[in-house]
Amino acid sequence: MGGFITSNHRDAIAASWDRCARQYNLRHDAGQPILRLQSSEVAPRLEQIVESTGGRQGFFQHLASVAGEIGHCLVVTDADGVSVRIEHSGVTNGSDGWNGIALGSCWDERLAGTNGVSMALRTGQAVTVRGADHYFSTLRQFACTGVPVLDANGGMIGAINLVSVDRGNRADYLFSQQLLAKTAHCIQRNLFEKEFNDAMLVTVSRGGRDHLLSEDALVAVNEAGMIIGATSTVSACLDGANAASLKGQAFEAIFNVDSNRLVNVPERVLSMPRNHGAAVNLTVALPRMESPGRVPKPQPPIPARKRRLPPSLQQLATGSHSMAAACRRAQQMLGNTAMLHLEGETGTGKSALVAALLHADALGAQVFDLDCATLGDSNADRDHMRMVIEQARVVASMPYRKGAPTTLVFDNVDEMPRAAQAELRRFLNEREKHRHQGDDLGQNSRLRVVSTSRIPLIDAVNTAQFRDDLYYLLTGSKVFLPPLRMREHPEVLAQALCAQLDGRTITFSPEAKDALCHLPFYGNVREMRSVLQNALATAQGNRINLLDLQQAAMAAPLPGLNLASACATVPATPMPTYDERSMILDALANSRWNVSEAARVLGMGRATINRKLKRYEIRRPT
Repeated sequence: MGGFITSNHRDAIAASWDRCARQYNLRHDAGQPILRLQSSEVAPRLEQIVESTGGRQGFFQHLASVAGEIGHCLVVTDADGVSVRIEHSGVTNGSDGWNGIALGSCWDERLAGTNGVSMALRTGQAVTVRGADHYFSTLRQFACTGVPVLDANGGMIGAINLVSVDRGNRADYLFSQQLLAKTAHCIQRNLFEKEFNDAMLVTVSRGGRDHLLSEDALVAVNEAGMIIGATSTVSACLDGANAASLKGQAFEAIFNVDSNRLVNVPERVLSMPRNHGAAVNLTVALPRMESPGRVPKPQPPIPARKRRLPPSLQQLATGSHSMAAACRRAQQMLGNTAMLHLEGETGTGKSALVAALLHADALGAQVFDLDCATLGDSNADRDHMRMVIEQARVVASMPYRKGAPTTLVFDNVDEMPRAAQAELRRFLNEREKHRHQGDDLGQNSRLRVVSTSRIPLIDAVNTAQFRDDLYYLLTGSKVFLPPLRMREHPEVLAQALCAQLDGRTITFSPEAKDALCHLPFYGNVREMRSVLQNALATAQGNRINLLDLQQAAMAAPLPGLNLASACATVPATPMPTYDERSMILDALANSRWNVSEAARVLGMGRATINRKLKRYEIRRPT
């Protein structure tokens, strides 16, 4: 099932059916197969769950709200599989339950057959039992996803489960598994931080296309550099290594870095290669040293200072009021509508603008980026896109991420295949419906959508390459990034780019400065950067002249050198004459007055250039 109902799970379900038939002698058509305990028996079990999870019920309440929004029922069970909390559509622990699923129901495999609760408790993993996978026929209308809840040391506390009428939709199974897994991990992480509050805590994570929503893990390290504990999600970060096997091992042997070195870099992220497997990212938090009796002085509030644009956006707008206006408009639209579509030619800075906008987000904000140009019409690509969307929804819905928005970025959306367009339209329709209903509690409230295209998206609609209904959903908040030839002072941007590339303050000859204003730069900032990089390689000192640009501009014609026709469409002031004498002087300066080298650059013979030196009365400087 697309990677989230694995062959191992199918084997485990088949083994469960075998036990139900051979060991427990259960009948598929049993009329009332689920044993139900009295409320007096349920109450102490609920108290035990509350105590074991640290007394915090906010996670369960948030899960209940999400379950209600998507038409699911939340079931919380203890380690014996007895349901101690049932919530659906705002009804908490109702006596009648939901479709026969009630408080006190016992989901032990020996009594209830194959089901999501028993499979999660038995396997210790997130498991979805689809309708046809249930052993009892009365349960086959439901899909049940169960995830175990563990304490700081990996002990079983219970399970959390989402139950729904089975629609056969793989996206439902994926969303339920990941939402529950994130919640269970958050519960264990809180318990782990309390249990090992006097140890160094190292957050371990890894990324990549195949690990878009990989759980991070916590590893506790003592003063001797030995691992004294780890959360269960460490197996996903370290290719199958489990928490029990890590306990008692030296941190350096596992992560190739001495834990004492980490003391000097708290709260920083380090990427460390491992002896086996992919590199991992490490974030270090040192034990908190409490000072008894010391009360920090309250700090007076600092008045907010108005600033036109953040520094990262100011840098993008260098030398152009129109680009500054586009950056400001994009910032306002993303903040007000949580939707943004950027249109602009290649190299105009769409990706850089997205990165600058997201850079200002709250700490911990997560971005899911999908390049639509890499998608095809295969099932694998459609599943990958569906997985990215569902994972972003899961992250946005998590209660511990309050204040940290999650962003979905669809690059080159104009190149998205038709099948993927239908999937995106379905997602945006659901998002729009929640917004119009004023639903501020749903997972969509902190999920933003950004898209980019190199061509006007309406052109793709007019040529039947892009769905018109998706166009109107995406482009409600649209910003156009002007190409470089439409910006006011490209020479100012060129000087800033030279400083980035070379670390020096570069000046331009008058002819070179005017050429920068006339070059079409169809590759925009990307092309200008390449041209300047090559020009810096030939320039002498801190000055770039027109000849340096002529040698660097691969396909872009330069005015004044019989190549101005390609720039005729670009409105500009008349160019001063770049005569042969100036060209020879520039060539000689670039070659450090090596006459033979200057002749080769200009395509002249040595005798010819010597005659011209006499004609123009050019003499070697003393």
